[in-house]
Amino acid sequence: MTDLHDAHDHRRRGWWRDGTFLDDLDRWAGAAPDRPAVVGHVWETGEAPDTVLTYAGLAARADRVAAGLAELGVRPGDRVAMQLVNQWQATVLALGCGRAGAVVVPYFIATGAADTEWILRESGARAAVSLDTVRGLDVAGTIAGMRDRLPALRHQIVVGEKLPEGAVGFDALLASDGPAPAHRPSGDDVFQIMYTSGTTGKPKGVRHSFNTLYAMARSYTVPLGLGEDDVLSTPCIVGGQGGWLYGMLAPLVAGATAVWADAFRPGDFLDLAERYGITAAYFTPLILDALVGEQRAHPRRHVLRHMVTGSTPIPPALPARFRETFGLPLRSLWGMTENGGVTISGADDPPDWAARSDGRPVEWMSLRLVDEGGAVVEDGPGRLEVRGANMCLGYEGAEELFAASVRDGWFDTGDLARPDGRGGIKVIGRTKDMINKGGVHVPAVAVEGVLREVPGVAEVAVVGEPEPLLGETVVAVVVASADGPPTLEDLRRRVREAEMTPGYEPDRLEVVAELPKTPTGKVRKRVLEEEFARRASASASQ
Repeated sequence: MTDLHDAHDHRRRGWWRDGTFLDDLDRWAGAAPDRPAVVGHVWETGEAPDTVLTYAGLAARADRVAAGLAELGVRPGDRVAMQLVNQWQATVLALGCGRAGAVVVPYFIATGAADTEWILRESGARAAVSLDTVRGLDVAGTIAGMRDRLPALRHQIVVGEKLPEGAVGFDALLASDGPAPAHRPSGDDVFQIMYTSGTTGKPKGVRHSFNTLYAMARSYTVPLGLGEDDVLSTPCIVGGQGGWLYGMLAPLVAGATAVWADAFRPGDFLDLAERYGITAAYFTPLILDALVGEQRAHPRRHVLRHMVTGSTPIPPALPARFRETFGLPLRSLWGMTENGGVTISGADDPPDWAARSDGRPVEWMSLRLVDEGGAVVEDGPGRLEVRGANMCLGYEGAEELFAASVRDGWFDTGDLARPDGRGGIKVIGRTKDMINKGGVHVPAVAVEGVLREVPGVAEVAVVGEPEPLLGETVVAVVVASADGPPTLEDLRRRVREAEMTPGYEPDRLEVVAELPKTPTGKVRKRVLEEEFARRASASASQ
């Protein structure tokens, strides 16, 4: 197993610890039992008043869920899958799993059936917890339909009223009156296996301990100086690292209040910000632009002190628009599922710096830029490699894949970056075959494999095309067969039929006479990407 950590040094420096988030919960439940810990707001998954859990109430519910899981036979080290939206049940479940010693396996609510089955099988999930239905998706029904093909999956637990046959309601866990398990996890125990898209299609499970997640949470709380008086929120979904870190774990570390909403509407968020006094938030650029538009059209009072953004490129005009609207600078952050927040811009950076830089590394993370041969590049651009206390422990069941991404103790992120001139970096592209579409990481190779089956497709290359708010959209570049070219809808329908994750469908079809190739026959995708980038730049300048 590849090990990138010096645990003794991390502890000595305070970057890791012996305790866990359960100890944070117990500390705040004892010191401030009546302080709100989690606010749960719903409008998409139900109609009800906001649920407000105090720290004492959160600790009690986590204990009951831990007891309920134990009664079902979940033991320390067992995997519990989680397919939920941003709701208080997600925080209770995660902490309940931690209390029981179980490992949480989060994934996105819109994950397609094929990827869902892969995740449940590869993780060896003993229990799966999901919503019943949402956004037209029969989430629980999809899992129920594959249970007989998943021998390790013993229990299906559902949040909601529509329970498939043999499933248990989440409320039944909360009703448990048994004692919480006596197990006390260590900071080095695995707490999370988060699945993220792999470049060849199959999601890979990124393993994190309590300590790597603790370091990642501190990458947010320390630079911003967050504490007990803060109220944190993010619309980033809890199936991804952004939701976990900025909506769940960072508030626990700081002793702050977390405000969850089960979906994002700009006006809804601003109402919550006014009602609960949200002081810090993390948004992706796309929805942040919508928030700016809503505040300009219908201003609300707010006490925001920090707004951080990342995950996709930041449009050049957004920092100024945000500052003019909310009266505070926008701060940029860069990280991955594998390492959370590695860099963040500072309060002393120029006002528009968020569009020009992804920030400087936090103290417990290091980065370097290298050329193709691994030699360090001082003036960039180069391949971005990182190391430090945030780094994951590896890939579940794919240690060779993880080891292939490590060189001399440095992790190859798959991104290209250049120095920003102030000790930080600006990510300018990627080296891995992945398209970042508004935070949805589309595995180009996997989509190509599906599209080759469409009648009319002789050859196909799937590449990203620059788009101001999403970062990239998906373009299928097709050489037509003798039957004539397919339509865009033909391609999109095939992706849906393959039960791939929504968002993987091509946004545009481009038919060409031939694909650019190397002498050995490999498609030169870089040529296509550069052409699309040139067109996008020319269009933007008109």
